[in-house]
Amino acid sequence: MPGPDTPATVSQMAAATSQAKEGGRRHRRRDRSSLSVVQISTFDEAEEIRTGWRDLYTRSGSRNPFASPDWLMPWARHFVRERDLAVLAVSRDGALVGIAPCYMRRIRPLLCSVQLLGSCRHDALTELPQVLTAPAEARSVLRAVLGQWSQAPDKWDWLELPMLDEQGWFEPEWLTGAVGTGGFVQHKTTRASVVLTLPRDVPELHRVLKRNLLESIHRARNRLDRTRRPWAVTAHIEEDDIRRMLPVLARLHAARAGLVGRRRHPDQLAVPGRRAFLAEALGAMARDRQAEILTLDVEGTTVAAQLVLRAPSATYLGMSGVDPAWWNASPVTLLQLGAAESAVERGHEEFNLSLGPAVAKLRWSEHVEQHPEFVVCGPRRSSRVAFTAYRVAAAGAAVRREAARNRTRTSFRDIGLRRLRRDGSREAIEGQTGTREAGLSGRDTGRANPPAE
Repeated sequence: MPGPDTPATVSQMAAATSQAKEGGRRHRRRDRSSLSVVQISTFDEAEEIRTGWRDLYTRSGSRNPFASPDWLMPWARHFVRERDLAVLAVSRDGALVGIAPCYMRRIRPLLCSVQLLGSCRHDALTELPQVLTAPAEARSVLRAVLGQWSQAPDKWDWLELPMLDEQGWFEPEWLTGAVGTGGFVQHKTTRASVVLTLPRDVPELHRVLKRNLLESIHRARNRLDRTRRPWAVTAHIEEDDIRRMLPVLARLHAARAGLVGRRRHPDQLAVPGRRAFLAEALGAMARDRQAEILTLDVEGTTVAAQLVLRAPSATYLGMSGVDPAWWNASPVTLLQLGAAESAVERGHEEFNLSLGPAVAKLRWSEHVEQHPEFVVCGPRRSSRVAFTAYRVAAAGAAVRREAARNRTRTSFRDIGLRRLRRDGSREAIEGQTGTREAGLSGRDTGRANPPAE
């Protein structure tokens, strides 16, 4: 069979899947039953099913806060034109069992892709787009959704389908008609998130945490205590409080992004429109206790902030920020501990430290969940040509993005020293070794190994 990143014809993948299933269990009746699919194309229509959508989200026991309609509907209103909305509602015997929150992304006048809300545009905000399904209905709903899009191959050139780890793998039998015989499917990428399985009570949580993490928490508290200033962790859970603290989170997030001597950390809220979206989405989620902002306050001044999102059965860490002057006190680690303790008290099953395994996250857990994403290319020759060009351009952009992300942000002094080595001119660093680096904190910024956040 072709490799995971090599296009395979649907017939080839179907043959391989059929062979793998030989001798396995018989299909359940629900896999063969017909489902009704309705396309929702206006914001008003989407609002009409919002209550049922929210009920499905709760009933599903979802671990993904980005599947909530209170997150996705504001995202659609801010970043999608109404004529491009294409949400699919899947029902069985009149009961809602699935939502595929799709939209049409028009790249050029003659090119169009099908995306899930939250993906492609401003995708740094929505880490896990997904098709929401009722318990035990994932395969049936995904089959119905792909079957629906297969009936209109002239309306799109390719379709992108992110899936969660518990939803399994793409099954080529889901594609029918011309798409099933003339299209192809490709594994695009895998999104990895670090997850801590939560115990039943907070004392047990403290017992299962790794030793190096506990030592970091202990040092953080000691450093704060040695300042002889009163400090506290505050949970902002009411809608008005969250709206009031969002600018503070944005300011500290930008300060974290500008921290020198560390790996680059993009300022996600510097992009126009994102802060307005978050204000609406977090306000809606706060009404149902799906979101909160934790802050660490020293003498009444907020020095660190952490966005926390709540799904029916899991807690998810969003963006964070920290005043560089307090970086060495590891305030974000203390906020994350507070979020984990609250998750245990709520009876949540897992604590998701967000996408992108890194040392700071793997201190909490070494369990990594992998969420695959697939692309289906339509059967038309023009779709194949356009998709090929798109994939080449996307691969180049991904290389540049990863190279920038893994680069360490450089201070003015480091830039000057490089120039000095290059041209021997002492004037290259004159005036650049001033107060910027030391002025970040007024404290010891020359520590060789500052704690990771």
